[in-house]
Amino acid sequence: MFMPVSAASTSLKRFQSDIADSKISSKAEVLFNEVMSELKAKRGDDLKFPREIMWLGGAPGAGKGTNTGFIMRERGYTAEPIVVSSLLQTPEMKAIKARGDLIGDKEVIALLLDEMLKPVYQTGVVVDGVPRTKVQADFIMKLNELMLSLHRTQPKVFPRPIFRMCVLYVEGDEAVRRQLFRGKQAAENNAKVLAEGKGTMQEERATDFDPVLARKRYTMFEEETYNALQELGKHFIYNFVNAQGSYADVENNIIKEMEYQSSTELQPETHDAIHSLPRSDEVVTHARQRLVERLNHALMDNPAQFANVVQTLEAEAYPLIERNAIAGKCVWAPSGTQLMSMGPESVQIILDVLSDRGFRANVQEAGGTVSFGIEWAGIQIRR
Repeated sequence: MFMPVSAASTSLKRFQSDIADSKISSKAEVLFNEVMSELKAKRGDDLKFPREIMWLGGAPGAGKGTNTGFIMRERGYTAEPIVVSSLLQTPEMKAIKARGDLIGDKEVIALLLDEMLKPVYQTGVVVDGVPRTKVQADFIMKLNELMLSLHRTQPKVFPRPIFRMCVLYVEGDEAVRRQLFRGKQAAENNAKVLAEGKGTMQEERATDFDPVLARKRYTMFEEETYNALQELGKHFIYNFVNAQGSYADVENNIIKEMEYQSSTELQPETHDAIHSLPRSDEVVTHARQRLVERLNHALMDNPAQFANVVQTLEAEAYPLIERNAIAGKCVWAPSGTQLMSMGPESVQIILDVLSDRGFRANVQEAGGTVSFGIEWAGIQIRR
């Protein structure tokens, strides 16, 4: 969707502010020092972490377990993935997970780093389930700094690290539906195994049987995990995969997303220069949610202006649309005076209202005039 120059500038300023504010928290600094001190006491200075790490995150029910093998083949990893939830199996940790809550950052990171130092992961590994919090994201930044420092001092011993972020995304209602369906499948499978005495039992998660807990898991993902992954996406290779469709659709999305990086393998400096710009699929996935938020805020902030825009569309734009109904497109050029009377934010409101009503709308500015290109599904007349 078109973004006016003023809105684009605001977006850029907001991004620059995000970068400036993305300092590593003091809590993460302390945590990093504690965990690394304990790790060095246990293992000495032989800290050979995997050269390439794919930090895999996703909404509950997005299919991380289902798609991990496919992601590994696309990146050429041979080691089994590190599934962080499988490392957190003490009774206390299981009770925390059953409530839909998160286990402490230090416990998660300490277990993960100890596992990652195993030789089998040296060439590359998928880490499923970290980061889930801002502190864990900051810890990953610190880990990258450490690995870069080791590389600079001993490049032949420690290769330059490659960190990649991969996010599998689904909307909230779909995430809840998939969690509950997974619980139903696990219960049916386990009942069959118990009745027949053969087969493999599947994990039955409390959150997969309770819609409230399932929704809570998704809310926590949106409020903590997704923000943490996006923050890291400003600094590392960021693969955003729309996992809303079928298994085949998601595989295809993974291929397209990975192919871009695999075909170019951008130098880190080049990647840093362009990666603040979101990829098209990420923009599209969130476009509807942002449109709704903008319209709601526009009405609440200035109801008179909103009503003026709607009245103008009804009086000026819709008669033009109706005259061109068969063609499926038209251009509406309100006068500058007319736009001013609607208010300075009217251009964005017009675009959002038309989009919400099912039209494809864009705006063009030339010579001090503004016009709106409006398209929709026309009618083909057969002769």
